[in-house]
Amino acid sequence: MPSGFQQDSNQLAPGFYRVVLTMTNTTYYPTADSDDNGGVTPNSSDSFSTANLPTTLAKGKARARGNMRFRNIVNQLSGLADCQVLDIEVDSDESNGDAQATTLAFTVKYDRDAFIPATGTDIASGSITSKALYIKNEIAKAIRLSTTANARVYNGATGTDNMLSITATHTGATASQTLGTVAVTQIDGTELTTADSSGDAE
Repeated sequence: MPSGFQQDSNQLAPGFYRVVLTMTNTTYYPTADSDDNGGVTPNSSDSFSTANLPTTLAKGKARARGNMRFRNIVNQLSGLADCQVLDIEVDSDESNGDAQATTLAFTVKYDRDAFIPATGTDIASGSITSKALYIKNEIAKAIRLSTTANARVYNGATGTDNMLSITATHTGATASQTLGTVAVTQIDGTELTTADSSGDAE
């Protein structure tokens, strides 16, 4: 029997996953005024200075849709297990409230990712063979989720915030194409080191 300090096998073993969304294709992530524009963004109108707010109601609605899709992603990821979204990076293309981001990156930290499946079938009928691929599929599902909700929308024409019913539909991409815009890589993980009956590390 080993003596001294022994690790609890039930302790948390965090896993970190880096997510990158590439939204440069305007067929997959439209920019024209419609329920499928706005891309994906963590930034609402409140994220911009007065000089950089959306200039029209249509642009304000687009920003609200992008923010709704990001919330859908967070909800989908937190449904797998307790998580934190860290190190969010939005490309410089989103320099003002009118601009639609073309790249979004963030890290998801799961305190215990053992609850995340590593097998299954994705939305394009492909095989899921790892936790990273499972997370990728959940993000793609969230992007394609049609959502209607009340959202605060800035109308640049009147300079006012308005509470409006906004619908965010999935983009003009197929399921396979949406999956292709999402990349997920496990960047770090903590493994528990235990000792067998002889005292050797396992």
